[in-house]
Amino acid sequence: AHAWNEKLDLANEAMDHEHHLQIALLSGLADAVEQRRPWLARRLAEQLVRYSAVHFGSEELLMEASGYAGRDAHANEHAVFLAQMRELEQTYDGEAGDTALAAVLDLLHALAAHVNDADRRLAGHAARRSA
Repeated sequence: AHAWNEKLDLANEAMDHEHHLQIALLSGLADAVEQRRPWLARRLAEQLVRYSAVHFGSEELLMEASGYAGRDAHANEHAVFLAQMRELEQTYDGEAGDTALAAVLDLLHALAAHVNDADRRLAGHAARRSA
């Protein structure tokens, strides 16, 4: 279920590294839910929430430092993702496997789309500002 591919690389080493790990955590969560391993799924969801909060914070600092015009909309997307991640973390009990798996896969695809769109614009802006 690992949704990463080279098309998601942004030519920003720090962002790419963080995105790889974020997508890997979500992929692992999908696998744990699919395998009906609730303890592992809860642990991965917890790690995903903590890691994503730090990652999104670093992107928001980059936006602020570089004067990124789309900062508010981008940060709002981060807030939505974190709320979805927290909901998965708090509600998964191992019983609603198909529903939880669908929610994780939807989040995985939405996050990949965010990387390919909003984060790509941010990486381009940051590259132009540092040049």
